[in-house]
Amino acid sequence: MRKTTRRFANLAAAGGLVLFAACSDSGSPTGPGGSGEISAAEAAAISDFMVGQAFTGWDFGSIGGSSVQADRQAALQSGVPIAIDYTASAEGPCPEGGTVAATVSVEGSIDDQTLAGDLDLEVVTSATSCGIVAEGTGFTIDTSPDLTLTGGFSFADGQLVGESTLTYAGAILWSSEDGRSGSCTYDVVVTLTASSTAVASGTACGTSL
Repeated sequence: MRKTTRRFANLAAAGGLVLFAACSDSGSPTGPGGSGEISAAEAAAISDFMVGQAFTGWDFGSIGGSSVQADRQAALQSGVPIAIDYTASAEGPCPEGGTVAATVSVEGSIDDQTLAGDLDLEVVTSATSCGIVAEGTGFTIDTSPDLTLTGGFSFADGQLVGESTLTYAGAILWSSEDGRSGSCTYDVVVTLTASSTAVASGTACGTSL
């Protein structure tokens, strides 16, 4: 059981790192609308911050730990897979004022004997008047709609079966201290294979991946 959930934790983190690295990719400056443009470097810095919030502070390794041990003996006796229902949320201050919040949930079931099963992940990140500094300029960010990361994983004998897909979607409204403002969207797909390779595609705040 722990082997499978550790595997899930590693895959979820790997997907997050791919998103983080992909959103850091600098490209041509993008003008997503509003009264000004945001540079590719600024967009990448904002993306790095927002994507990072989805994987900061969560103990994915605790999934399938003490919270489900009470159900384990009953599952062993009945042969029914252990149900996983893990939810946590947190809110904190942004570096330059405002708040950022995230909620993570993992649902599914794992057979404690065969280590086979399915797990679904969702992480929702929201920003409210969230202030950060990107490339030396102050920005205020609001999610609209919230940024949502979702993915599904299937296991057999504790190992990932086939391909898994993570999606990251949503949009932000931004304004800068030098008078610019606008919005940009995220529509990213990350495909993870059983060998832990990952490929990202889509767009992140105007940058093609």
